[in-house]
Amino acid sequence: MNDYLTNILKNIKKNDTGYLFCNKNGKPYRNVRKSFDSALKKAEISNFKFHDLRHTFASNLVMAGVDLTIVKELLGHKDVKMTLRYSHLSPNHKKSATEVIGNIMDTYMDTRDKSKFIHIKNAGVAQG
Repeated sequence: MNDYLTNILKNIKKNDTGYLFCNKNGKPYRNVRKSFDSALKKAEISNFKFHDLRHTFASNLVMAGVDLTIVKELLGHKDVKMTLRYSHLSPNHKKSATEVIGNIMDTYMDTRDKSKFIHIKNAGVAQG
């Protein structure tokens, strides 16, 4: 659990039942998925499953630059191949990743000096 969630949970008003997650009568929730489905219905969210939270968690970690091995451990997977199923990246994230190489190349090449480019002509390569 991260510090953000820890602070939120510490600041929840305590009740007399000893349960953190309970209904207004103090009875603990018995079925998390049923409660989740009720929350989706009240929020008018459709086409979203409980398991989608896991996918979102993994994808957001990967897009934030967290190493896949760490994500694998957080998800409890034995093999990183399973983790890859949850780490689909957004098109914007992929585009920004390709910009990294552009920035690296720009550091090492003067793109204004055309004589430093490598030109490909027909099947041969010539330095131009």
